[in-house]
Amino acid sequence: MIRIVRKIQLTNGKGIPISFPFYQERGRKMNHLKHEVIEIAPKTWCLSEFRLVNAFLLEGKDKAALIDTGCGIGNLKNIVRELTEKPLVILMTHGHFDHLGGIEQFEENIAYMHSKEKDMLEEMKSRLNCKDLNEMRAFYVKTRAPIRYPEANVEEILELIPKETKMCWHTWENIEDGQMIDLGERQITAYHTPGHTEGSVCYLDETTRILFSGDTVNHGIILQRQPDNGTELIEIYHQSIEKIWGKEKYFDRLAVGHDDITIEKQMVKDYLELTEGLLDGTVTGNYEEIGFRKGDVARLRTAELWYQCDE
Repeated sequence: MIRIVRKIQLTNGKGIPISFPFYQERGRKMNHLKHEVIEIAPKTWCLSEFRLVNAFLLEGKDKAALIDTGCGIGNLKNIVRELTEKPLVILMTHGHFDHLGGIEQFEENIAYMHSKEKDMLEEMKSRLNCKDLNEMRAFYVKTRAPIRYPEANVEEILELIPKETKMCWHTWENIEDGQMIDLGERQITAYHTPGHTEGSVCYLDETTRILFSGDTVNHGIILQRQPDNGTELIEIYHQSIEKIWGKEKYFDRLAVGHDDITIEKQMVKDYLELTEGLLDGTVTGNYEEIGFRKGDVARLRTAELWYQCDE
């Protein structure tokens, strides 16, 4: 069971108050660090994993969808079941561990991921064991928490890493470009948006006019460094941003994978102009090392693209 232990009032970018309930697992040692659950639209919640990564829960008339599962720190499943008892499907934006690490809590649920993530998942599966998973969680906390949640006590987050974990690679269902997921009087459309990874996907919910963009669009996007610093991956990412912007009349804001929970859709246009500039030579970047990121980065208004990133 989970209970709300306190609420605070925040405002969104337009000064409108939003509810920010804090949840805590009963029976565990009291810890000032709690899961954060924020309702961003009717029947639509951000489930923030200690401000390291965001997952999102959407409820329809018949089913609910969980977009991403976080690293697997704390009990995400309990939070989901406190909010909805409806049948649940898992929708992955991509296969990086900070987004799929909690999938072991949802073995009984159908989970969707783009087929282009298969090679990355197989490589991960071949080299990891249960101990490695918790070491990855700990490394992620130690490198990300000081930046994304500087006021937090890192040791308290580390205490929430499960003492026992298991390898759960799931049986993934393929999600393809344009595929629709019907939750009952609420349909979610998947769009393949490669760049950050080959199989990255964004999910459009026209009911709330929100695009769930994972790591395809947020305040700092990473593209891995290419051989000879080639621009092929920038071109692929640019085409994905063009695809998203082509749907802009259907959404007003984005729900993103890290940092801010929702952002204005103008950021998509900023990334479109930034990638255009990198490709035609009118925009150049510089090598920087900031926190856990190292590589060539370029910025334009709200967009920050690590277009040749080493780490």
